[in-house]
Amino acid sequence: MRIAAISHACVIDVNQRLFRQLSRHEGVELLLIAPRRWKASIGMVVDFREVEDAGFESAPLPVIGSGRISSHLYRGLGTTLRRFEPEIVYLDEEPYSLPAWQTLRICRRAGYRLCFMSAQNRVKHYPWPFRRIERGVFDYAELAVPPAPAIADVLRRKGFEGEIEVIPHFVDLELFRPLDRSDLRRELGLRGSVLGYMGRLTEEKGLMDLRHAAETLWDRGRDVSVMLVGGGPMADVFHRWRSFAPEGRVVLTGPVPHSAAPEYMNVFEILVLPSWTTHGWEEQFGRVLIEAPACGIPTVGSSSGNIPQIIEQLGSGLVFQERDPEALADAVEELLEDPQRAREMAHSGRERARKLFSLPAVASRLYEALSGMSR
Repeated sequence: MRIAAISHACVIDVNQRLFRQLSRHEGVELLLIAPRRWKASIGMVVDFREVEDAGFESAPLPVIGSGRISSHLYRGLGTTLRRFEPEIVYLDEEPYSLPAWQTLRICRRAGYRLCFMSAQNRVKHYPWPFRRIERGVFDYAELAVPPAPAIADVLRRKGFEGEIEVIPHFVDLELFRPLDRSDLRRELGLRGSVLGYMGRLTEEKGLMDLRHAAETLWDRGRDVSVMLVGGGPMADVFHRWRSFAPEGRVVLTGPVPHSAAPEYMNVFEILVLPSWTTHGWEEQFGRVLIEAPACGIPTVGSSSGNIPQIIEQLGSGLVFQERDPEALADAVEELLEDPQRAREMAHSGRERARKLFSLPAVASRLYEALSGMSR
């Protein structure tokens, strides 16, 4: 089975691990196409780096529109695909995007079979030409592999009639595992129980609720600190908050490489994901919700999007009503008051993450889905 995978996210070597695992299955020959260089949303420029012991062929290509997730194009994509002659093209891009349009044109001309991933969990009607691109992908593709059932429902409601297999994101348990990072904790000057957030510092992530919940916990006499790992437009807001918060109670690390994320995550006592549902967005998956349990860390998440389903699947923590910082403070306090329960949630989360979201489990599901296309 000759598979060509196209993924801007795979400019980062950690994200290539799914395809490394997939390529270990019998009969798989895989070509990974990714940007040669990518400008991340937080401003960092990332050069392609192949994952160690890849087991697949890689083709880092120059892109037009680096950093624009839905509107970039690959130089030399057609030539690269024709050289490899895949049976199946796996498109790790949204079906309405310009790379989807570019891939669709090539597949139609060459007769390559097409599978795509979508993470869009809201029914959205795009303007031309994106609406037409999406329709074209829906009409041509044989298989969609969304990471959550709600996304599968959206695809059906928008008219996709092909096969759908829900295949979740993966967590690499070799990377995300319990680690003693007391040295990093001391280096960062953290005090008390650490409430951690990792991701984009944006309004829809509900970070103001985390701030208000922390202030409530301080008022209640709780010995807690807040650690924010990531970058984004709200960074300045939290730098200002840190300046007048109690000393050692708020730490911002800025963006960290994905390979270093487990180091920082293991400083957390509790991971918090307080996302808000907005007019055009709700939490699509929440990868930190499988990464934190893999590190043996309980989670507290809001009721937005896919968060309750992940926490329920893993038995890894508590869910609170979104946009209610008092409820968030109560959930955190509930875990702090019952450390035995928190430890049980952390243990359950790691064991279920191994079964449901580990690299071997997710790669096997993807292999079975793609094998169905090649029969």
